[in-house]
Amino acid sequence: MANDALPGAPDPRGVTAVDGTAKARIERAALMLFAQHGVDAVSTREIASAAQVAEGSIYRHFKSKEVLAEALFEAIHSRLFDLVETALEDADGFEDAVTRVVGVYCQAADEDPALFEYHLIHMFRFGRTDRDGRPDPVTLIAQAIARAIDNGDCPPGDPELKAAMALGLVLQPAAHRMAGRLTGLMTTNAPALAHAALAALKAD
Repeated sequence: MANDALPGAPDPRGVTAVDGTAKARIERAALMLFAQHGVDAVSTREIASAAQVAEGSIYRHFKSKEVLAEALFEAIHSRLFDLVETALEDADGFEDAVTRVVGVYCQAADEDPALFEYHLIHMFRFGRTDRDGRPDPVTLIAQAIARAIDNGDCPPGDPELKAAMALGLVLQPAAHRMAGRLTGLMTTNAPALAHAALAALKAD
C-alpha cells in the first residue's frame, strides 16, 4: 500500500482505523516509533507529535500506550490468521497448502512491511499462546501439519516443531530484509521459500 502523505505530514494509513482519521495517524505514528525504538522507550507525547494530534487524543481511542501497542500487534496477528485459514481451506493437498501459506506470509510482509516487521519484533511480548479463544495463525499451521502426519503426507514428528522450522524459513529472510541484508519483495522469493519449507517438513 502506498504512502500518500506529503513530506513532513503524518502517515494517513490506519491499521485498525479508517485511513486519514486522527486514530489512523496515531496508529501509524505509534507503529513506526515502536518499531524503531521499542514500545517502552516511546512516550505518548512523541506519538502525538508524530501524528500531529493533541496527546489527549490518544486516550480517546486507546486506554494506554500498552493497549495501543497490543492493538497494533493483534491487527496483523488476526490478519495472518484469516489469510492462513483461507489458504488452508483453498489448498489442494499438503504441498499446495504449504505453498499457499508461505505465499500469504510473503504477501502480508510486502503489503505492509512496517506492520509485518512490528509483528515479528514483538512476537515475544504479545504473541503468547496462553490466551483462550485468540485466533492464532501458528496454531492453524501446526494443526494442519498434524493432520498431514496422520494422513501420511508428512513424516512423523512434533507438529509445533515442524511449524516453527517451516515458518523460520520465511521469517528469517524477513528479518534479514529488516536489517538491509536482503532487498526486494518477499513474494518474489516465495517459490524458493515454499520449496525450502516443504523440504524441512518432509525431512525425517
